[in-house]
Amino acid sequence: MLRIGLATLLLLLAPAALGAGTEVVVVDVDTDINPVTAEFVKRIVEEAAAEGAPAVVLRINTPGGRLDSTREITKSILSSEVPVVGFVHPPGSQAASAGFIILMACDVAAMAPGTNAGAASPVGGGGEELPKTIGKKVSEDAAALVRSLVVPRGRPVDDAVKTITDALSYSESEAKAKGLVEIVARDVPDLLKQLDGRPIKRVGKPDATLASGAFTSRTVSRTPLEKALGVIASPMVAGLLFLIGIVGLYSEFQNPGAILPGVLGSICLLLAFFAMSVLPTNWVGIGLVLLGVLFFFLEVKFTTHGVLAIAGGVSIILGAVLLFHRDEFAPKAELWFVVGGAVVTTVILAGLSLMALSVQRLPDRTGVAVLVGQVAPVRVGAAGALRVFVDGALWEARSAAPLTDGQLVEVTGVDGLAVLVKPTARSEKS
Repeated sequence: MLRIGLATLLLLLAPAALGAGTEVVVVDVDTDINPVTAEFVKRIVEEAAAEGAPAVVLRINTPGGRLDSTREITKSILSSEVPVVGFVHPPGSQAASAGFIILMACDVAAMAPGTNAGAASPVGGGGEELPKTIGKKVSEDAAALVRSLVVPRGRPVDDAVKTITDALSYSESEAKAKGLVEIVARDVPDLLKQLDGRPIKRVGKPDATLASGAFTSRTVSRTPLEKALGVIASPMVAGLLFLIGIVGLYSEFQNPGAILPGVLGSICLLLAFFAMSVLPTNWVGIGLVLLGVLFFFLEVKFTTHGVLAIAGGVSIILGAVLLFHRDEFAPKAELWFVVGGAVVTTVILAGLSLMALSVQRLPDRTGVAVLVGQVAPVRVGAAGALRVFVDGALWEARSAAPLTDGQLVEVTGVDGLAVLVKPTARSEKS
């Protein structure tokens, strides 16, 4: 009984030997790091664990991206039920900025010959330097994140943090010599061969040993939906599409039958909502933008002397400011781009509203309203029937006052197919 208990205790304390499945899942992280990339990696890691895959290989080749999305990817890696191997591949690839942090988050870090990793200093969305206070805050936070990733796995802290503080970058041989990566491999088969029997230090989970001698690999690509979303999953693009869609639909409502503005507006709005489904969207911001459009629409319908138009402009600009969740790690250029687009949108909507109001103030050129006020001689027929020729047609006339043939009358209204007239001293219009 004692032997059974001791054996059980040893099994619990020993690193797990992973290899029940034989197909390693390979995922290409070869785009900018954004919310779509984060969702993609999370999905694949969870599916690999559900399928019983022995490991996941993230094949990294990225210049970097959003730090908030990078955090989501590191959380997916650290919470993964299966080991995650980061592999900078093929030759010529880089794991720069956010890519380096993802590489450090992996249970095993590997690089191919002719690759580099590092240069992880935070910058703005357009590559610009961050303001001093915010820049220091973001750098310190990113450095703390890197320390939390490398310490549990015994990687050198100072060399890793210098990629943040000094923007250092390392070749594969330098990274291997410093201990930042564990393996330099030519390709995925070579990587799996070197992983065979290697103990793996995991964060928050028991250490493991890969028995990868008989492993094969399977590459998982993004779905067409994820590829399409990756193109437009930027606050700048999504915000621009949203504002263009608003202008298009508003133009269609003010000019029914134009067709093209309505079609383009609908497409842009659908694409914008598609992108916002994965972006950190503030729906209050969307509500404010839509409320602003409603104010412009009501300005045309009611006489408010510009009050609703001003409220609409303020609402749209405030909505743009709140449209996407802001934090110190999101590129600041996105905010000013979206707000600038909102200002342009406000000007366009104001112009369209002014055009609609000017059209409403034009005198009627057709219909019953054109007849009222016209002056013409009345013709008195048999049995006192009255006729008057106005607006190019001969109308039956009715009058409360007696009239003589040829007397000038003014049209005061219309009753069915007859016009109502009264005597007038006004001259007949030419």
